[in-house]
Amino acid sequence: MATPDLQRTAYTVECFLNALRLDNTPARTKLEETLVRWLSADARCKGDHLIYQQGSITCYSQSRPVKSHPVPEARQARTLWCNPTQLSAIDSIAFSRNAQLVMLGTGGLMLGLPGAAAKEMDPRMTREKSSNNNNNNNNNNNNNG
Repeated sequence: MATPDLQRTAYTVECFLNALRLDNTPARTKLEETLVRWLSADARCKGDHLIYQQGSITCYSQSRPVKSHPVPEARQARTLWCNPTQLSAIDSIAFSRNAQLVMLGTGGLMLGLPGAAAKEMDPRMTREKSSNNNNNNNNNNNNNG
């Protein structure tokens, strides 16, 4: 696999694990490496992908599960799908009933680092942003007046 493709796969897997809200631990690093190696193997078929559902990541090749990795520490209720270049939430009912992949998109998934949402909710951060906005508005008014 070419270096840019490998980098893209590593980034996509990182976003996938971030969406699962997995803390950055040695176990996560090992899992991330395992998943990147699996998705980037030369023998991979087009269409191979990962699915997270109910505490487990399963590797699918040619629409069949081939490996499973338990992740009981994951804090994501939605079912997620990932290939080497894309990430999406999927309809868990359609997938559970007949293995149908109904993509729901990335809307609502916090793809940043775990804990980033908590930082955004920190009242100190809100005050700092508000204070900066007020300062910018005052500077604009002084320059325009």
